[in-house]
Order: sequence, then structure tokens, then C-alpha cells
Amino acid sequence: MKKRINRKQHISILLIPDDYSNPFSFKISMTMVKVLAVVASVLVIHIFAGAVVYYKYAVTNRYRHKLERENINLKEDHRKITLLYDKVEEIVQYNSRLRTALEVDQGFGRSDRKISQVMNTFRRNIDLVPEQEATEEVVKNPSINKGKLEFIFLTRSKSNYHEFANNIPTYLPVEGFLTTDFRKGDWFLPNHLGIDIASSRSSTIHAAADGVVIFANWTEDLGNLIILYHFNGFLTFYGHNQILLKKENSLVKKGESIALLGSSGRSTAPHLHFEVWKEGVPVDPKEYLVTLQNN
Repeated sequence: MKKRINRKQHISILLIPDDYSNPFSFKISMTMVKVLAVVASVLVIHIFAGAVVYYKYAVTNRYRHKLERENINLKEDHRKITLLYDKVEEIVQYNSRLRTALEVDQGFGRSDRKISQVMNTFRRNIDLVPEQEATEEVVKNPSINKGKLEFIFLTRSKSNYHEFANNIPTYLPVEGFLTTDFRKGDWFLPNHLGIDIASSRSSTIHAAADGVVIFANWTEDLGNLIILYHFNGFLTFYGHNQILLKKENSLVKKGESIALLGSSGRSTAPHLHFEVWKEGVPVDPKEYLVTLQNN
């Protein structure tokens, strides 16, 4: 019998150039083909695995950046909450002092004469600032207070200062005629700690600055009275209202409606009595209201 001759199997590859030159060929053994197939398989597996790992890394990295941004936002929110908490604590303490001065927690009714008397005492700067500071003359007495006041019609003027100074009472509460000016009392005239603006009954009264309502009740002198605290030592009083639109502890924005003009309390005609207090001392609203400064 003839013995079988084991021949190695090859794969022949023929390459034919397109420039009509002589073709050439080469052979690759099956063993080499198998090796190349294994290498190609490993390479494909590595490429696929690398793509999966890169995708997971990209997702994880994007999620990490998202967490970092959220962490920064949380820190900023925490800072704002801390500041707001400090402001609320300040408001609570100020409100407590004010309610103690007004004795509104002592069981007096809305129309009790005592609450009006205490309010008037409060408006004369009692128990809020040291006696020396309270007696300082911080507002000049204009000559217009001595004589007859010429009625001036006040209208609001647009100003970027309103937005720049949110907590400063620059916004005219109501449009109308300036009938009574601010004055410090003398031998002939009593104190008038604000200005009077006459307008139509039920006209909307607006907040002169951002703040919080610390008093919204009835008093015998100023009738339906609302007081705003503006976080930086300013207080504004809005008296003789027909209806109060805001309750105590309400937050208000500059220009927001807070009451309707009326003639409640000791009043003979519909008008707004408007006062501005700075650090417990009454000041002339014309020093802050943009419209009044231009008149």
C-alpha cells in the first residue's frame, strides 16, 4: 500500500495590478489564517469592550458633573436660606417689639381707644430708639410748612432706581394731590410726620418698597393702617385706608397693591397719609420718593 503524504494546506492570494503589470501571488498557511482569525477576534472583542467601557465612563463622568453642579446650587441655596433665616429672625424680633409697643396681644379690640393711643405713642418714637437719638433733628423743616401749601398733582415717573433700590421707599404709593406736607411741630403748628395725598376713593395704594407687613389693623387716629418693614431700618405707614388688602407677616414687592384709599379714622376726605421712618426716626418722604424729589 502507498503511504498518504500529508501536505500542508495553503490559501493562495493573487493580486492583479490595474496598470497591466505582471500579477503576483502569495500563499498563507492555514495555521497562519487561524492565528490571524484569532487575533482579529480578540481585536474585535477589545474594540467592543472598549466602546462599552468608554460609554459607561462618559455616562458616569456626565453624572459626576451634574452632581457637582447640583452641589454648587445646593450650597448657594443653603447660603440664601441662611440669609433668609437671619432676615426672618430679624423680622420676628422687630415684630415682637412692635406688638409689645402696640399692646396688640393684651386683648384690646380693633376699635379700642387704647390701641390708638399706644400707636400714637409709638409714632412719637417711644421705646424704639435711645432717647438721645430720638430727639436729634434729622429732618429739615422746609419753609413750605410754615405757609400755605400749593397743591401739587403727583404722578409716577419711570426710574431704574426703583429696581436698583428695592428696599428703599422710592415708589409713589398713589397718584393724587399733595395736600399736606411733612413738618416738625413748633409753637403754632402740630407735628405732621408724613405727607397727605388726596385721590379718588378706592384708588389702589401701592407698596413704596419691598418689605413685610408688620401691622395691619384699625387705629382711632389713622383708621385702617398698614405698616411695612423694609429690612434695612425703613418703616412706611399707610393710613386712612378704606380696605386693607394684605395681612400681617405678608411679604410684598415694591409697587404691589396693599390697600384701597379711603377716609377712615380722623379724616374729613379721602386721602392717603404716608410716613417714612428711618431707624426709628420720622423723615420727610420727599427725601426718598422719586416723584416728590422732582417737584
